[in-house]
Amino acid sequence: MKKNVVILYNTTVYVYKFRINLIKKIQELGYQVIVVSPKDEYVEKLKEQGIKHININMSQYGMNPIKEIKTSYDIYKIFKKYNPEFSLHYTIKPNIFGGIAAAFTSVKVINNIAGAGKAFSNEESLFAKLISILYKIGLKSSRKIFFQNFDDMNLFLNRKLVKKELAERIPGSGVDLNKYKTSSISTDNTFLFVGRLLKEKGIEYYLEAAKKTLSFSPDAKFFIVGEHEERSEYIEKDKLDKYLENENIIYYGTVSPDKMPEIIDNSSCVVLPSYYREGVPRSLLEAGAMSKVIITTNNVGCKEVVDEGYNGFKCEIKNSDCLHKSMMRYVNLKEEDKVTMSKNSRLKMVKEFDENIVLSKYINIIKES
Repeated sequence: MKKNVVILYNTTVYVYKFRINLIKKIQELGYQVIVVSPKDEYVEKLKEQGIKHININMSQYGMNPIKEIKTSYDIYKIFKKYNPEFSLHYTIKPNIFGGIAAAFTSVKVINNIAGAGKAFSNEESLFAKLISILYKIGLKSSRKIFFQNFDDMNLFLNRKLVKKELAERIPGSGVDLNKYKTSSISTDNTFLFVGRLLKEKGIEYYLEAAKKTLSFSPDAKFFIVGEHEERSEYIEKDKLDKYLENENIIYYGTVSPDKMPEIIDNSSCVVLPSYYREGVPRSLLEAGAMSKVIITTNNVGCKEVVDEGYNGFKCEIKNSDCLHKSMMRYVNLKEEDKVTMSKNSRLKMVKEFDENIVLSKYINIIKES
């Protein structure tokens, strides 16, 4: 019988998008990998890779005490049945409630804090204090706690939510440099936003800056890729539709992960004006790996990806004028400077954000157990 490793996530699609190479590495060590997450259309893709999937009822949004207690108990039952040697936890609920479940078993947990997120957007709020308590409980029995940026790691250390010897910063999720590689360097004025159309991701500022930039550069194109839902956290549909009346602002909707390299390749500059407390945005790593200039905010997580003037520009959060100026800085660059900055993006990803750096951290812990 093979030993088991569990990967606990709040969505299956993100396991397939972000963790498939890690899973393959773990399988090479002789483990059976069991993904525990809410069922979606990507379950079959996981099964095609020899990965077992167990459905769990875990919502992405909200904190209902009764539901979360049941979630912890359901995870506990899975741990007792399959007795995994390790369980790898991602996103807030798996990190907290998976940790609580693991505390009653012998399962060794590796946590990944992929951005402190909305819970700590106001660090002194009652909600932030409640989440701090839950994190402290959920992370108590961890073997290792990875953070995707130093800001989040220091936040957790200062709040005494984790032990210093267990905390380690890794370069985001890393990026697959073989999948995301340079096929062409474009110097036209084609901008791309990739991400859920959440207000906190800065979609409204992107659209407003696009409108301003088109007044000066009418040939520019502004593409948008990402999920949109009829929820208050997302840009209102009628507001989005109003911007889309301009034929140079194009929304592709949700795109399959396998299609993303092609989408990114058709742009020259990728923009993420997020004021969300990010880990390190995967979309920016993928763009950089494909030699795209990056414009993002001087915000937690985002700022890690850009060296000002080297491979992109940083702007203030919640400031469409500042974002517009950054876009115009790109538009007004000489062609040779655009090429140089594009190449610099790839160089930075190779040097600092190679996915293999992240994979080796996990594999070394599992091997040493």
